[in-house]
Amino acid sequence: MKKLLLTIFFTLTTQGAIAEPVSWELVNFQFNDGGKAFGSFSFDSDTQQFSDINIFTTSGSLLNGRHFISTAGDWGNSPQYGVLAFSDVDGPDFTGAGWFRIDAYINFNAPPGYVANQWLDVGAESFCVNYSCWSAANEITNPGFSRDTISGYLISTSPIPEPTLFALNTVGLLILAVGVAFPRRKVMQYLAT
Repeated sequence: MKKLLLTIFFTLTTQGAIAEPVSWELVNFQFNDGGKAFGSFSFDSDTQQFSDINIFTTSGSLLNGRHFISTAGDWGNSPQYGVLAFSDVDGPDFTGAGWFRIDAYINFNAPPGYVANQWLDVGAESFCVNYSCWSAANEITNPGFSRDTISGYLISTSPIPEPTLFALNTVGLLILAVGVAFPRRKVMQYLAT
């Protein structure tokens, strides 16, 4: 019994911190050609992975609108440095695929309502110029095939629920309690009658 109590004590006092994926929404994004961007994505800071990417841009005087569904190859691998880059294809070949870049340092474990302002000088939409999307078109290399963001910010809307260690440990403790309260021989005797 003493071992059981110690096990319960250490289980309850050694809860690890688990960050839940946080959902982010684009707010008031506008491009220099009159187009707009809206939508959302989620980011899990434990796994450093994006999910539920669902971002839309509308047509403007320079570019048609697109639907962004994934990270953009090599460009999409640097969220910890403030570079968020999305694509309208799922790879692996990103040549000619849509590219949407948002630059902002984000607290990926932020509570709901946290605002992350973007750096407007570098946010843009264009297309990937090679297989891995390590480079994208700009006004110098491909005039007329890119547009810059002139406004907008990100806001954390809510963490995505996932089971916590406490909930999982509680279920385990309930199973242990049933085992202590109803030892196997008592259950077997009950079933035999």
